[in-house]
Amino acid sequence: MTENEPFFERIFGEDWATMPTVFHAHYANRTRKDDVVRVTGPMDIRQSWLMRLAAPLFRMTKTLVPVDRKGVDTEVIFRTHADSDGFWYHRHFRLGAGDTYEFVSRLEHMGGNQVTEWTGAGVGWHSTFAFDGGRVRLDHIGYRLKLGGLTMRLPVTWLFGVPSAWEEAIDDAHFRMEMTIQHWLFGFLYSYSGAFKISEVTLD
Repeated sequence: MTENEPFFERIFGEDWATMPTVFHAHYANRTRKDDVVRVTGPMDIRQSWLMRLAAPLFRMTKTLVPVDRKGVDTEVIFRTHADSDGFWYHRHFRLGAGDTYEFVSRLEHMGGNQVTEWTGAGVGWHSTFAFDGGRVRLDHIGYRLKLGGLTMRLPVTWLFGVPSAWEEAIDDAHFRMEMTIQHWLFGFLYSYSGAFKISEVTLD
């Protein structure tokens, strides 16, 4: 790992050099640097009746956005820090006057193209990141649980469903994305999707 290597360059490996310009900006944050990338755009959020029942839990744990709405004004700030190997997502969903829902999570590199995205509740999504020549794809491996300094597999895919996501370049400054959760029994559970503009790239 070089001093100025982006966090995601290790994860995408040889594919990094072939990725569209917008992804080099989107994933510009470097490991152990105080770097900031900000993207903005409207998002469409959909949830099934089952997920609506769980909305109070989402609000309490500050995880999935507990609404079903189109065109939600959204800002996502990607951060790395000089004193950490992690990568942070700071999501801000503006749901109305005085109502901004915040969801902060931390990405941990697990080796190769595997990562775990940890929520504040200590539950993580273990997945792979890969660029297939057209899209960045996130594929589910499983869920994990963090208890203090200990992490372990959390065998609840049968309960929580299978998340997956993709991102696709529009041009050098814009990309679109979608995240979906499907359940083996209930089918569609949840999704959010939208088109984003790279609004800021500030490298320390």
